[in-house]
Amino acid sequence: MDVLDEAAVALEEMRGIKRGNLRVGASTTVGIYILPAALGAFKKLHPGLVISLEIGTRARVQEQVLRNELDLAVVGPALKDSDLAILPFLTDELVVVAPAGHRLASNGGLTLKDLNDQPFVMREAASGSRWSLEKAARKAGAKLQIAMELGSNGAIKHAVESGLGLAVLSRYACALELSSGRLVELDVSGFPIRRDWHIVHLRRRKLPASVQAFIAFLKDSVWLSSVGRRGQSRPPTD
Repeated sequence: MDVLDEAAVALEEMRGIKRGNLRVGASTTVGIYILPAALGAFKKLHPGLVISLEIGTRARVQEQVLRNELDLAVVGPALKDSDLAILPFLTDELVVVAPAGHRLASNGGLTLKDLNDQPFVMREAASGSRWSLEKAARKAGAKLQIAMELGSNGAIKHAVESGLGLAVLSRYACALELSSGRLVELDVSGFPIRRDWHIVHLRRRKLPASVQAFIAFLKDSVWLSSVGRRGQSRPPTD
C-alpha cells in the first residue's frame, strides 16, 4: 500500500463510514441480478458513501482489483491469484432452458448427448456460464451446436423465447421467465450445475472501513437467505 492509500484509509477510519468511496466490480450475472439490490440496501445504511459498480468479465474485474482500481469484486468461479484473498459468497445454479412448448419440455431424464441436435444460444467464450457448460459437455461426451453467441443474458433469453435455440443460464438470471412460463427448465442429467460466486480483494491491502462493512453485509446470513430463496430449485440429477 502506498502513502496515499494509507492516508485515505486513515481518513476514512476517522470518519467511520459516514463518507467515502466504495468501488465494486462484478462479473455479468451477479453484477446485474444480485449486487444492485445489495448495494441499494447498503447505501440506505450508509447514505454518505459514494458507490460505483463496474461490470465486466471475471478476468477484467479481478485485474482491476489487482491494480487497486476496485476495492473488491464478486465473481464466480474466481481465477486464483496469490495476491488475492478469495472468500465464498453465494451458490448459483445453471439450468438448461427452452422456449415454452418446446418438444423436450415434458421429457424427463435427458442427457446432454440427447441435445446434440439442438441449437444452443451461448454467452461469449470468456464467460463463466459458457466455461461451465463446455466442461459439462466434455464430461458427458456431448458435441453441442452453437447457433449464436450473444453478450448478455437478456439477449440470450429473448433469443430462446423466439425459438432460436436452447441455453444454459443462471437461475437468478431467468427466474422471472421461468415463473411466468415464458421459458421452461429442461430435466437434464447433471443439471442444475452448482457453482460458487466469490468475493475477491487484495490480500495485502488494509481494507477501508467501508469495504470491510460491505463484505460483512454481503456475508450476512439474513440477507443471504433472502437472496438464496430466489435461486432455490429441485435437486440436481446424477
